Amino acid sequence: MALVWNGDRFVSEAGSDTDESDSEQPLTESEQHAAILNAKASNPPPLPMHSWQARATSSAVLQCLFAIPEERRTSAHDYALRTRLTAATVADWVDQQLDDRRTERTIRYAFCFALNPGRTNIWNAKKAKGNLQSACVAKGMALHLRCHPFTRFEVARACNLLHHYCTHREARNLARALLRERTAHGSDTLDAAVVLLGFHSVARHFGAYRYRFATQ
Repeated sequence: MALVWNGDRFVSEAGSDTDESDSEQPLTESEQHAAILNAKASNPPPLPMHSWQARATSSAVLQCLFAIPEERRTSAHDYALRTRLTAATVADWVDQQLDDRRTERTIRYAFCFALNPGRTNIWNAKKAKGNLQSACVAKGMALHLRCHPFTRFEVARACNLLHHYCTHREARNLARALLRERTAHGSDTLDAAVVLLGFHSVARHFGAYRYRFATQ
């Protein structure tokens, strides 16, 4: 069964449990505008399709969270409100979560909640192959993500590229650290950074002819 925004709230439509077609559908420009204006503490607007509505949507989500009385706030609400809003892109947000020792699976779970806020914990867990026990953490991360001016397309794309991003993050950070030291240590550091980045991030190095006999 799928949930669709009708301009005021999510309503159910027929469908299977976790098919892609059951994912919440994006709102039209006018529907998103109405959702922003009609936002209530229990029903913030979903991620927008259009970039020009992203900032207004994120502000509405944040206002909804602040409007919830402290005694009624869940741990997911508290997480979203106490975590700094510093990410300029979704990739920056992923970096922030990885720095906080969040796993790739939990981040993917959070993406699913952000893209499908009206779906149940069980549905999102199946969709993301996540653990129901971490639903509260993932929901808090999703709310925090939605407090940023990101579009639905940007979040969906980041979700699709998440494994690649996590895999290459360590090599990228190493290269960045070496590049920052270029001025102090000369051009040799830049050369080393380029070599290390290529060596760690391109798998074909280990399939090259010169390595075949060394590994036999």
